[in-house]
Amino acid sequence: MAEPIKLTVKAARVNCGKKSKDVADSLGLSVTGYSKKENGHARFYVDEIVKLGQLLDVPFENFFEVECHKKTQNNKGGVM
Repeated sequence: MAEPIKLTVKAARVNCGKKSKDVADSLGLSVTGYSKKENGHARFYVDEIVKLGQLLDVPFENFFEVECHKKTQNNKGGVM
């Protein structure tokens, strides 16, 4: 069986007809911050990936290849 096609965050957003400002607002990010993440210049947090899946009507597993951080990291880099 063929591997399902993975959508990039940007492709999923465009296919859903949402503007980057709307998605940025939903994630609590600035447009600039969201744009950096969408274009691969910064990483999404796990909770952002889950919310993206909901917002863009795409299973969040689709975005697992996107590098992300756990939002619950402490200052020493370990997981709380």
